Amino acid sequence: YDFELAEGQSRRTEQVFLDHTYRWIKPGGLLVFVIPAERIGDCSKTVASQFRDIRIYRLGDPECVRYRQVVIFAVKRGRRERDRLQDAEIRDTLTYLSKLTRGPVGTSPLPDDPDFRYVVPESEPVELVNRGLPLDEIEDLLIKSPAYRQGNRILFGSQTTVSGRPLTPLHGGHVGLLCTAGMLNGIFGTGEDRHVACWQSIKVSDHIEETEEDGTVIIRDRERFTQRLTLVYADGRTVVLG
Repeated sequence: YDFELAEGQSRRTEQVFLDHTYRWIKPGGLLVFVIPAERIGDCSKTVASQFRDIRIYRLGDPECVRYRQVVIFAVKRGRRERDRLQDAEIRDTLTYLSKLTRGPVGTSPLPDDPDFRYVVPESEPVELVNRGLPLDEIEDLLIKSPAYRQGNRILFGSQTTVSGRPLTPLHGGHVGLLCTAGMLNGIFGTGEDRHVACWQSIKVSDHIEETEEDGTVIIRDRERFTQRLTLVYADGRTVVLG
């Protein structure tokens, strides 16, 4: 329940939703539309021209009463029905709906026992068709593409192999830089301790509360970056450190 802002105009989202979805209802299908009563007028043109057997009821739930909600029941017209529809019928329906826009007082509450029966037509089986790109297949075929192999050198940097021992001992800052750069990723250990190590840099928040002598509570939130190490062992065990 809001306004949709667009260039040169703004429309209620109830109207936008109905104009977009009523085409999906098959001829003879039933519309069940819950909106605030004062928004009936925004949707009246679509309801009057595309639907028949319109019935509007006031909803009695406390939340519905708070927002003055009503429910609209209507049957979707077929193409022939719309072609035979007279302007006078549309005008009478618009007049009826405009009166109800002023509030749900003039509408009857939704009864527990039905006072009108709608016949919902049976739907045909629905077939879902994916017309998107086969991304998995494209990804598998990329490595066979000569153009991709030529552009790969420009688009993606090659993994740098680091070996040897440092000239001086590394302190925490050095180790952190190597970890976040991915230079300490790889396979380590032997036997049961053989594992794959993967480092990554993450942001964490520290929440600190301090109480002054006069009872004032001071809250400090501090964000910082730290390193997280994920280990996957040969026997399937996983460990996350950091």
